[in-house]
Amino acid sequence: MIQEFDMPARWRSFLTEYLSEEIHGLAVMWPRKQSLEVSFHVLETFDSKFALDILARPDKHLDAANTALRLLLQESGSDHLAFVRVVGLPSDHSPDIRDLRSDHIGGMVGLDSVVIKISGVRPRIHEAVFRCELCNHRQFIRQPNEQVLIEPIECPDVQGGCGRPKRDTRFFLKEQESTMINSQFIEIQEPPEKLRGGTQPQRLLAIAEHDVAGVLNPGDRVKVNGELFVRSQRKAGRETPIFDIFLNVISLERQNIPLEEVNISPEDENLIKEISRREDLYDMMCGSIAPSIFGFPRIKESLLLQLFGGVARKNVDGKRNRGDIHILLMGDPGVAKSELLNYMSELSPRGRFTSGMSASAAGLTAAAVQDSTADGRWTLEAGALALADQGLAAIDEFDKMTQNDRSSMHEAMEQQRISVSKAGINATLSTRCSVLAAANPKDGRFNSLSERPFTAQVNLGPPLLSRFDVIWLITDTPTEEVDRRIASHIISNRLAGISEQRIEEGLEQDPSGRFFKSGISKDHDGSDTLSQDIFRKYVAFAKRNINPTMEEDARMILTDFYVETRSKSGLSQDSVSITARAMEALIRLAEASARVRLSEVATIQDAERAIRLTKNWRHRLMGDNYDETTLQSGVNPNKRNKVQEILRFIRTESSTKNQPVTLSEVLNFCESEGLSTHDVEDVIEELILKGPLYQPTFGNYLPS
Repeated sequence: MIQEFDMPARWRSFLTEYLSEEIHGLAVMWPRKQSLEVSFHVLETFDSKFALDILARPDKHLDAANTALRLLLQESGSDHLAFVRVVGLPSDHSPDIRDLRSDHIGGMVGLDSVVIKISGVRPRIHEAVFRCELCNHRQFIRQPNEQVLIEPIECPDVQGGCGRPKRDTRFFLKEQESTMINSQFIEIQEPPEKLRGGTQPQRLLAIAEHDVAGVLNPGDRVKVNGELFVRSQRKAGRETPIFDIFLNVISLERQNIPLEEVNISPEDENLIKEISRREDLYDMMCGSIAPSIFGFPRIKESLLLQLFGGVARKNVDGKRNRGDIHILLMGDPGVAKSELLNYMSELSPRGRFTSGMSASAAGLTAAAVQDSTADGRWTLEAGALALADQGLAAIDEFDKMTQNDRSSMHEAMEQQRISVSKAGINATLSTRCSVLAAANPKDGRFNSLSERPFTAQVNLGPPLLSRFDVIWLITDTPTEEVDRRIASHIISNRLAGISEQRIEEGLEQDPSGRFFKSGISKDHDGSDTLSQDIFRKYVAFAKRNINPTMEEDARMILTDFYVETRSKSGLSQDSVSITARAMEALIRLAEASARVRLSEVATIQDAERAIRLTKNWRHRLMGDNYDETTLQSGVNPNKRNKVQEILRFIRTESSTKNQPVTLSEVLNFCESEGLSTHDVEDVIEELILKGPLYQPTFGNYLPS
């Protein structure tokens, strides 16, 4: 054990020998940089026993380290209040939050975590100055406890005071003469990928001070290094023998590398590269997505591309182009939409699943809550989209959300950020995640005979629908051959499983763990499937290391498809076959296709796959005459033409005759122009409700 009196000298030797240039740089960059990061590996190189003693007694060592650093800065002519921050702790001192026990108290630990809630940055007295009322003597008292202000018990005569105890005099706190530091409460939570089964994620309250206060936002993933300490719980104004654990933050390690929490060993990397060279790569990966669900080959292919995503890029003007792909599944009840969403949220690194029935705007984006640790002040708590940053957010029952809640999704999906202005808090959180949503028709099932387009049969607004890159229509249509195959698949898949009770009793092995060393197993129908673990590592490796660009031939194919689709004449003058937003979706799909096979270049085949998928979902949704205007307005071209012709006729006739137009005149006009007359009254009622027409007397109409 290192003696306490020897610590400042040891730290001075270490700083002088290993970090002299960094100390000079700290003095130059002040106040932009106020602390010196010290790697634990470098400390071990200097003295292994010294490094281990730091882990056991961080409070003593860091006081000595800060003292030594400030003396070195003073000798170089810089009188700054700098701090030493130890980073890169060994793995045996990086437990999960749920594994923290009394043995860890007083020691230094590094916790992988997600920031859930932050308080405002408030000044805290670090060293208080008290003045005696009788003799005006001033004494300095350090304040180690952030919850209690420690006051003098006497005015010490050995320091020049009057020697009276507290009961015979009064002590006044001199705030302006006291040393104050910035302090912030941060609530952290263990990452969702470390949860076992359906357990609740554990939380821990951390206290950040000095220059590490005010640097984090809710939703940030960070490794928090600090010292654990305890405070007694209070009940009825009295302390109890039960203690709460807190973390005094020493340093923060931002996890800037995407999906850094997915540990990929060299053996895993070799296996991933070997799998990427398979000729049946796309078929095998599509079959590995929810293999228990029969069919949906094209839908699973699009979900595969969503897992990998395109490349997010920043332009010279600072504009950011998102790379994440958003997909909407519109389907009749019972077509396995929820199962697909559940599987995707488990398969994706940083995946989150939520239901629109139980999710509010605050739960999806961010909530302002009152914090008891901050004296009832309002603090910010991250929602599901912020916690799924750089991952996937699966939202079931998307149409069941209220209109106000759905409106909060617009910015989160397109700009991929959330601007929060609540309870005096103004902040911006990142939501760089793919959104996979599922919605049901308003009338229970989709009606293909209705004049309303399928998108109008779902309770979703056109602005929100336009945010999705891919919209799949899944209808439950009885077909004898397909139904027989589905029934056979369900029976085979169900009988291939093992009783859950026998697994819990240890009589049978969990079949989900029966994968070969190659990470590939045989499904019940004999096809190869990837294990979830290897699949997740494959996706993380690709998103972390592969950033494909598009070759010139692929660009030309996408351009030709866009121009050719735009040039097709629609059913009406205001019809638009494709928009620029769809062009961006094509680029993202092509880049994701290249990422699947770990290619740095998106080729013609990738562009053709993106076009094929786009044509497929557009044809399923609207047939050959796909119309963006119908998608946005919820009215098909024939009805839009009828509305425009009726409105034009009423305006012309009323201005010519200078009197209202009757219903019989409108019906005669529609017959002469070859327009259907069966819903003319509904069209006129709709125009009256929206405002272009009004009805001065029953059956007579004038333009507004």
